[in-house]
Amino acid sequence: MLWGVAALFAAGMTLSLIFSLHVRDVAEERMLKVEATQAYSSIMRRWDYYQQLVDNLAQDQALPPLLLHGSVERQQEWTRARQHLLPNIAAVALMTPRGDIISHTRMPGMHDGYRTNFRKYGMDAAKKIMVHRAGSDRGYINLTSVVKNEHGTVLAKLFLSIALESLQRVIDESTQPGHAILLRDAAGAVIVSHGALSVVEHEIARPLPAMGWQLVVQSPSSPLSYETWLQILAGFLTLAGVLILLIFVMIRMRRPIMQDVESVLEALRCLARDEPAPAVKTNYSEFVPAVTAINRLAQQLHDQRGQLATLSLTDALTGLPNRRAFESQFPHMLGLADRGHTIALVLLDVDHFKAINDQFGHAAGDRALVAVSTTLKALSRSADMTARLAGDEFTVLLAGLDEAGVMAWYARLADRFRRELRASGLTVDATMSAGHTWLHSMTGDSIGKALARADYALYQAKARGRGQLVLDEAAPAKDAG
Repeated sequence: MLWGVAALFAAGMTLSLIFSLHVRDVAEERMLKVEATQAYSSIMRRWDYYQQLVDNLAQDQALPPLLLHGSVERQQEWTRARQHLLPNIAAVALMTPRGDIISHTRMPGMHDGYRTNFRKYGMDAAKKIMVHRAGSDRGYINLTSVVKNEHGTVLAKLFLSIALESLQRVIDESTQPGHAILLRDAAGAVIVSHGALSVVEHEIARPLPAMGWQLVVQSPSSPLSYETWLQILAGFLTLAGVLILLIFVMIRMRRPIMQDVESVLEALRCLARDEPAPAVKTNYSEFVPAVTAINRLAQQLHDQRGQLATLSLTDALTGLPNRRAFESQFPHMLGLADRGHTIALVLLDVDHFKAINDQFGHAAGDRALVAVSTTLKALSRSADMTARLAGDEFTVLLAGLDEAGVMAWYARLADRFRRELRASGLTVDATMSAGHTWLHSMTGDSIGKALARADYALYQAKARGRGQLVLDEAAPAKDAG
């Protein structure tokens, strides 16, 4: 009862806590979605601005004549002027369609690796976006656009290198306290980020198809709220009060209950020892019907145990001991042989038993088996052991007979069997074949070896025409004495 009440309260508190945490998680995910939407909109606005900027510069009407007829100094002046006019532009360059640099400019201190980026864009015309690092904390986005004349002929490519600080500011402004926002490229590398979480509980990722990047918004695991802790404390206090009350009641009830339990256990122990069980008594009137039923069942079990033990060792059809009983009795008979007594093992069956079943039916076969058992019971002495092994196969352990005595016993058996068949109403002239061996003393004989010898002798009896007893010829002559 105590464990049940504790489990009930614990289950209720757990469900309540789970619902509270679920509500908190839903609210957190909703806030993350809003945060991700706002960050996505801000980034795309900034990105569209830079993309439109590079396209507008490439469509400058003064640029085609400058590329066709202008000097290198004027082209350099054009790139320098555009860089000074535009915020966050780290480098401006004009390239031939093959990627050769026509003119370029860059901010002071910018890493010389931008030249490599120029050439990469010239070699891969399909590449539109690339991110590179000029140092441990400075990064740039490289954008390109094609410069064409009025006839649509590609004259050059315009290259802009934009500092990542502009995107970093957007990420910084969009990140809620305690959260983290990351921009990752297609390979999963972080481009810019704000915040670093050791444990992430919630995460929303939104693709940025225009750049091939991914926006990731994360939030950490939140501790339980003050209201949740109060809810848990109230549940524990209620549980403690109920448990104290139940403990007090159960202490008062424990002794009489344990007396009743001990009374039942003692009855069970007596049944386990195969002893008469004492009557079970109870201290509670409510248990009287149950105790009465227990006492009645205990007496019935004790009475039926002996019957079951007998049935487990008895063949149901013939009433003879079965193979299990024969195997349990065999060591005793072998012990008599070891002490110098002559013990004969006879294995016998009904000749053409299958033909009886096929011609007259299985009921007639059963009557033939009963005739065998009646014959064996009539001729067996108290010192002998008779059993039905299986089917029409029977075995007999005969004590104190020599070979002549065994042959005389078989002759009486055959005659009595024919009379029993007639008495059962069977008009068949059935006979029995038998194989005979001696239990060998002090030679490590066993039930398997003895049955094998008798079975071989039974086979010889069948081979010699049936209806006879054959002695196992491998047995020593002195054992038959």
